[in-house]
Parts: sequence; structure tokens; C-alpha cells
Amino acid sequence: MRIEKELLKNHVAEAIKHSHFVVFIDFTGIKVSVFSELRKRLKAVNCRCLVSKNTLIRMALNEIKPEAVLAENIFKGPTAVLTSEEKDVTAVAKILKNFIAEFQLPKIKTAIIENAVLNETDFLKLADLPGLEVLRSQILLTLQSTGTRLVRLINEPASALARLIEKYSKKES
Repeated sequence: MRIEKELLKNHVAEAIKHSHFVVFIDFTGIKVSVFSELRKRLKAVNCRCLVSKNTLIRMALNEIKPEAVLAENIFKGPTAVLTSEEKDVTAVAKILKNFIAEFQLPKIKTAIIENAVLNETDFLKLADLPGLEVLRSQILLTLQSTGTRLVRLINEPASALARLIEKYSKKES
């Protein structure tokens, strides 16, 4: 393999290796200005969009994630690879869903999230989920309210007894 191709393959492999998820999209028919807009929106959520030859992408993926068995038709037509070191895949899914609704392109070929392979439909369902920070705050709120209820439940018998004693002490006075 030529040194230039080896460097490109290594660049794609490094991006995939350090990414929490990988999304493969087909950008056939997208004008350069529209594709630049997509890249700009993705960059806002720290997502990189790499374009390379399918053979180099396949080789890089096999080198980094050999367990990710992808259908061969994924590597047909022009392919862009979306990677991010951020854990919040829902932000990228929301951008892609809105972009597809706006421009009817690109087509999502597949996505790999924590060794799970998702098709386009399943990946776009992630866009309907709240973001990672929202989920964390909801979990904390649930835990906090559960703890508060537990403390009230534990304190209630003693509080009831104290109220009862106070009630009887006022009657006797």
C-alpha cells in the first residue's frame, strides 16, 4: 500500500478508535455547500465528518473494531464517517434527523454504538431521546425525590407519636 493511503487509513482508524460511536452516511447527491452546512452543524456538537475511500474505511474499521460485522453494501457509493469523542450520540442523531427533514439527504447507512450495529431507523429513534445531560438530571431528581420520600417515611412514625403526645398534653392542660 502506498504511504499516502496508509496515512489516510491510519487517520480514519485513529478517529474511529477514539470515538464513542461511528455513523456511516451516504452523501450521494449533496451539493458541496449543503455538505459544508452539515459539517458545520456537526462540528457544533464536536462531531467530525471524514470522507475517504470505502476500501480505506473498511480496512481501518477491521483494524480497530474487527467484531463489528457490517453488511458489504454499506461500502458501496460515497461514504462519510462521523466520529466523536463525546458520549452524547443523541445530539448527532438530532442534527442528522433535522438535516434529513430539511434537505432529504444524506442517507444513513449504519451506525456503531458501543459494538451495537444500528440501521437508519433505529439510529434516528435516538434523536427522540433527551440528551445525556437531561437524562442525568432526571435520574438525579428521581434519586433525590426517592431519598426525600424515604426520610419522610422513616420519620413519620416518630412524628405521629410526637403529635399524639402533644395533642394529649394540650388536652390535660
